[in-house]
Order: sequence, then structure tokens, then C-alpha cells
Amino acid sequence: MQPKILLTGRSGQIGYELFQTLSPLADVLAVDVQDVDLSNVPILKRFVRNLDRIDLIVHPAAFTAVDLAEEQPDLARAVNVDASRVLAEEAAQRNIPMIHYSTDYVFDGNRSLDSLYTEKDATAPLSVYGLTKRDGETAVREICKKHCILRLCWVYGLRGNNFFQTMLRLYQQGKTPQVVDDQIGAPTWSRIIAIVTAILAGKILDSPSSDFPWGTYHVSAGGVASWHEFATAIFVAMNHQTGQKIELPKPISSEEYSAKDLVKDSVKNSVKATRPKNSRLDNNLLAVTFGLKLPDWQTQLAWCLDAIKIK
Repeated sequence: MQPKILLTGRSGQIGYELFQTLSPLADVLAVDVQDVDLSNVPILKRFVRNLDRIDLIVHPAAFTAVDLAEEQPDLARAVNVDASRVLAEEAAQRNIPMIHYSTDYVFDGNRSLDSLYTEKDATAPLSVYGLTKRDGETAVREICKKHCILRLCWVYGLRGNNFFQTMLRLYQQGKTPQVVDDQIGAPTWSRIIAIVTAILAGKILDSPSSDFPWGTYHVSAGGVASWHEFATAIFVAMNHQTGQKIELPKPISSEEYSAKDLVKDSVKNSVKATRPKNSRLDNNLLAVTFGLKLPDWQTQLAWCLDAIKIK
């Protein structure tokens, strides 16, 4: 009998890619907000308990609007913590595994810029988003023993609202943004995350549960970049593709930009959440445990730009 996977966030930038990579492995029941409201605990509980069979829960759906979370903390907690708890409880009750996604925002980013955060480092979120994702992690970890928590960094993709899409929009409008140059991380394409997840899911479904190394793993691109460096690389690549000569993004410090925005342009709303300055995640545990090493961020960006085939 083919395994069955419950996948949340079907239309999200990660969920969309996950549906493509997980479908060859199993019968994927992919749900979205129109199928079940994750912020409504009673409805979510009733939905998952009425499912006949699930062999694995993959849960990328989240409240990811970092700044909006400061204004709507209850909604962010309902989606990022309460819904994750319900799914973890269901997984534990059925004695099945769960793959859950978290973020670099669980760290404060205050350590020196030449160091990386490991899975063992203490968390200290600076924002409502980071706090709720940290608490969601904790709920999954405490409730569901068969868990695989994947912490991600600077996720972008071909769908949804993300930094990459913002840069493409500004480029296509002929605008040159000012972009923060003192926050660093590793821009990671959602499709690569989905491929890594499929590899892990395949191992989970094929192996006895006692043999799988459950736990928390960092999954981010190789290398390091500032938001400004990432934006510049996008503009350079687009100029090369289109033959245009749009002026490259200008660097600006977090302090100089009083609204603490990543991108300064006339259509952006002021940012309310504090972001970590150092979002670098150490991927060594993933490499040692599974033999998986993600391509560097420049390679991933080139692949992503090639995928959209912008003329």
C-alpha cells in the first residue's frame, strides 16, 4: 500500500514545491486555508482526526508575515504554535512521524558575524514571529518523539511574498532600492528545501522508526550574504538576462533606515519587527547525519532565475 502524507500549506512557497517532490513518494493529501483553517483549533482537530490514514505529517504552513505578527500576535500564535501542537498531538496519537519547519529568527543574531548558529545554541527570538516559531518547535519536540524539525534561513521562491519577488518587482519597475547591508544569512531557494525534505521523507518512510535520527537540523544554503549582496546579485543577473542596465541596489545600514526595513522604497510599509543581524546557520549536522550539503546561495539563485526564464 502506498504511504500517505498530510501536507499543509499547499499553495505556499515551500508547500507548493513540497507537493512536487513528495508526490513520487506517496499519496499526498495537500491542504490549504480553504480546506482547513489552521488558526481554528477545534476545526483543525476535527479535520485531522477524521482522516482515515496518515503515515507522515509534513507541516510547512505558518504565519510568516514577520511585521504583521507584531500587530496580530494572537493569530501568529494560533497558527505557529497551536496548530503545530494539534498536528504533533495527532502524530503522537497515531505513532507516526512529523516533519516541521522553523526559522533562523529563533536566534537573536547578536553573536559575531564570523560565527554560525548550531542546533545546540540557545534560542532568543527578537520578534513575535521568532517567538511563536520557537514555541511551535518546542511543542512539536515535546509532544511528538518522531519529529524532524528543519530550521530554515532567508527562504525565497517563485511563489508568495518574499525578498526575491520584491527585488524582481522593483527591477521590472526600473527602481533602484536601498537595501540593508549589515544583516547576514544564506538565501535559500524553497525548491532546494523541498528536495532535501523529500530525501528525508523517503528515508523516514523506508526505515524502521527506531533507526531514524530524529531531532532538529539546520537547512540553509552554503555561503553567506547580506541582504544588499543578495539584492545586487539579483539585479546583476537580471541585467545580464534582459540586456538592460538598471542601477544596482544601494547599501544602507539598519540604523540608517529608521523604520528598520530590509528594503527602502516608496511602496513598502514601515517594519515593526526586529530582525537578527546574524542569521547564519551551521549545516554540519545535516551533512554528517545524512550526507546532505546544500549548494551555495549563488548557485541556488542562478537555478531559480533560470527556472522563471525571464526574457
